Amino acid sequence: MNESGLIARSERFLESIKSRPVTLDEIRSREGFFKIYRYLRGNLDELQDLKETMELRGFKYPFRSISGYGAQYSGEVAEDIHDIKRHAQYFRMKASAKKNLLDRVNSAISSHRIALGNLEECGLLRCSECSRLMRLGEFELDDIHDGMECPCGSGSLEPVFSSSAICRVEIIPYLPLSGDYMVKMSKLSLWAREAFKKIMRLFKNEKKGAVKSATLVIRVLEDGRWIRRRITIDSDDDDYERMLREKYGPDVRIEFMQFHRKKSSIINDRYTRASLAIAYAGLSYDIIREIRDDVYHERLGDYESVRRYREMVFEARTYSPEFTGSEDELREIRIQKLHQLLHDSGLAGPDGRLIPSLERDLKAMDRIKRELFRDVPVNLVLWDVARYYLGTSYDRRSKYSGPFPNLRPVLDRNQARTFNEFREGAVELLNRYWMDGMVYIENLGDVLLKKFEIEEKMKGLHMKPNPAAFGAAVLHMEAGLDMDLCAGLFNVTVDELLHEKASIENLGKPSTDKARMFLDIIKGD
Repeated sequence: MNESGLIARSERFLESIKSRPVTLDEIRSREGFFKIYRYLRGNLDELQDLKETMELRGFKYPFRSISGYGAQYSGEVAEDIHDIKRHAQYFRMKASAKKNLLDRVNSAISSHRIALGNLEECGLLRCSECSRLMRLGEFELDDIHDGMECPCGSGSLEPVFSSSAICRVEIIPYLPLSGDYMVKMSKLSLWAREAFKKIMRLFKNEKKGAVKSATLVIRVLEDGRWIRRRITIDSDDDDYERMLREKYGPDVRIEFMQFHRKKSSIINDRYTRASLAIAYAGLSYDIIREIRDDVYHERLGDYESVRRYREMVFEARTYSPEFTGSEDELREIRIQKLHQLLHDSGLAGPDGRLIPSLERDLKAMDRIKRELFRDVPVNLVLWDVARYYLGTSYDRRSKYSGPFPNLRPVLDRNQARTFNEFREGAVELLNRYWMDGMVYIENLGDVLLKKFEIEEKMKGLHMKPNPAAFGAAVLHMEAGLDMDLCAGLFNVTVDELLHEKASIENLGKPSTDKARMFLDIIKGD
């Protein structure tokens, strides 16, 4: 397939995804859930095939092929210069179209992975013969279409919805499944776009990683002359001087050395970060639209006056008299119209100055949007990621992408501070108006660090804890929350929590009499 055919095929497929929206009602129904899963799984296979084909055709770096194409090769004929410039502009536009299309495909792939990860966490299959629970991701797409079988040989698999799943399927309709993330971003309000930027910044928090390569400027003696060279070497061998002497001789001199480190973000893929940020911002935007009137009525002195003021502003801005002059005159007419409307309604004085109570309410409304509403999507995504860290094991986070693809299995201390952006005001807002069951935890980052520390101590001890109960126990011990509350957050029993708590407290202590005697002998007691 030539490039034009590949571009046309990709655009048609992306537009077909866009024309088939995914709804939350469809996801929540048993038949629609598996229908959506098969649909998204098939889309992902097609998108990955398109991506591989595009990269083989040079779509990833399309400007390299035209980097040397310019007027300097045209000689001195003016007509040739004009033609080459025109042709170069055409090739640049074509290269830009390739880059943008691959960018859109990458965004669609990340969005489909997020959606499938949430669905696989939520929907499970139970064998009616052996009662084994299996995830949809364990089966091939052809088996899902033609019929699935349990490893025991039984073909009677019943779909069940997990009550303890750590996921948020509500974000799936807001994901840019067709790669149209810029279109979805343009539909957000100002505070939602600010939340999008903040989420992107938080999950890009990079750690100071290990050295992956080094750039050196060296001087080498060749034929009696000192030659300066710039080289790049990898970090497989830390003894750079010995390696350079073996290659360039004993007279080599190092003039400059720069180390390049491999930095890992909390979510180590910009398309995944963007898709998650847009989905959570879009979900929060719709939540706020439903509850904002109640919030304003409660927090503003006279919300009705604010509503009338906004209606008058809109009326004045759209006012167009029959006879107008320049743009400046029309602007002045609209300002006068606004002053007249406000004065007639008693919201402003003769000089056009707003009454003090209205000014205070407008400032308060702006503060609510800028701080409280903006924190809602940030709190939602931080809460979901924190629960995922607490309720899953290290092996699961490192081997399975889940609802947060490219998520680091462990965070360092600096990255864990990201979760200190958890705000109490947004938690209260969501719990009061949306009933999400979120709990404010002041030291959420420290709780996660303690969980990672305990997991590190457990390596090699052959312990098999219940991940959800283990996370609930850590949360209870480190955050000081009520035991019943922690058990309810992870849908486990208090007995399961107590069992994991005892395992954590006994971690590192001798479990048998012989082990205690051995330690006493070592200590000299």
